[in-house]
Amino acid sequence: MTLLYRAAIAFILLFTISMPAWSAELTGLWEEYNDDTGNVDALIRIKKLPDNTYEGTIEKILHSADDNPALICKPCQGSLRNQPLLGLRILSGMKRVDTENYAGGEVLDPDDGKTYQCRIRLSEDGNTIQVTGYLSLYWIGQSEVWRRAKK
Repeated sequence: MTLLYRAAIAFILLFTISMPAWSAELTGLWEEYNDDTGNVDALIRIKKLPDNTYEGTIEKILHSADDNPALICKPCQGSLRNQPLLGLRILSGMKRVDTENYAGGEVLDPDDGKTYQCRIRLSEDGNTIQVTGYLSLYWIGQSEVWRRAKK
């Protein structure tokens, strides 16, 4: 075996082994958790748009509605005020930066009605994402971990 042939095989094996992390995708159904209880609060559907940005909408609400029986976005501003939480777009404009990171978009927190800059980090196995909302400095923001919903 020549040295060039061995190098080619090593490159192919290395590329094949690292493929799962490279091929992981942000699209899909994600479980968002309640910070206080640790229970699944909602299911968020993230999809890729034709302009290669990503958006996420609330597909299902699983928490108790005691604090918001009408399930509307009371604190939201502008046209989102008093809109139903179900179907509400909470992620928008996210762009893939590299194999694991997405940025450049916004996340809406329906609990306080505020919109924050957003950064998302996809785990290597593609089963969790760290969603960070922040005002100006990414490292000062607040993060949540969402898990890919089982099918």
